[in-house]
Amino acid sequence: MTKSQTQPPTKRGQLPELVDFANARGRPTVFLVLLEPLAPTHLSDLQSALGDQQFDDLDIVIQSRGGNIHTAYQIADLLRLHAKHVFACVPHYAKSAATLLCLGADEIVMDRLAQLGPLDTQVFEDAKGKAEFTSALNPFKALEQLQAFSLEALNASVKMLVARSGLSLDECVKRAIEFAVGTTSPLFSQLDPEKLGEYSRALAIGSEYGERLLRRSGWEDARQRSEVLNELVHGYPSHDYIIDYRELQELGLNVKLFAPEEGDAAHKAMACSLLEAGENGAFVRLVNPTEPTRKPRANDAKEE
Repeated sequence: MTKSQTQPPTKRGQLPELVDFANARGRPTVFLVLLEPLAPTHLSDLQSALGDQQFDDLDIVIQSRGGNIHTAYQIADLLRLHAKHVFACVPHYAKSAATLLCLGADEIVMDRLAQLGPLDTQVFEDAKGKAEFTSALNPFKALEQLQAFSLEALNASVKMLVARSGLSLDECVKRAIEFAVGTTSPLFSQLDPEKLGEYSRALAIGSEYGERLLRRSGWEDARQRSEVLNELVHGYPSHDYIIDYRELQELGLNVKLFAPEEGDAAHKAMACSLLEAGENGAFVRLVNPTEPTRKPRANDAKEE
């Protein structure tokens, strides 16, 4: 048995809050609620929960701050093997690798305050005796800042020399370049080219996986896929940046809000799931509705 919980319901019974959510949505629901980083064990737990069942429509309720991006891609693939249509439901947050998982769904359904996050891959760093995950985008953001600083220094130097020195324009530019190089070279030298290459490859992983998932989810326009992924990988200032449903809609993703009854049921189901996850670090469970599948409404939780 892994840390995640796929065993039969505990003494708390059949977890009616989860069944209520499945009833509110009218379709089978798999819960993937993680208090620990997404890891290959969670893929195995989900595979065990799904068994050999096949679905027309399947909800996956996701709560995760991310983790192994390869596992996220495999989970998205696994869901496609078991369901014709997949709906990613995010009551609170699905960050980093969990955002990639959402890209593999036909539709993302969110609470108004729920959030996804950028796809800048996290890499494990051991710096100054402190081991931690850091964004692979960090050195490239530093490079952008240095490039901007170099151009500003060059521009300011040329203007000052032209105004005050009486030198020719060519001579002013030459001396300004020497000043800019002398000022910024020590800063550029601190960037490790080998590490930049390594981090570039790490970022490419998230972009390539996202490309595959969007294509399989029906995004036929290659340029549109590229633009969306470039924004998700490179376009945000920090890994913790909040991407809400409005931002996702502006990016062109198929995003809706929970209907009121779905939102209420989602919050209660999450409270229950988090309690269960607290005992093991993760909670993975498939729940089937006990009421007939409802027909979708014309205005089904869609934001105006």
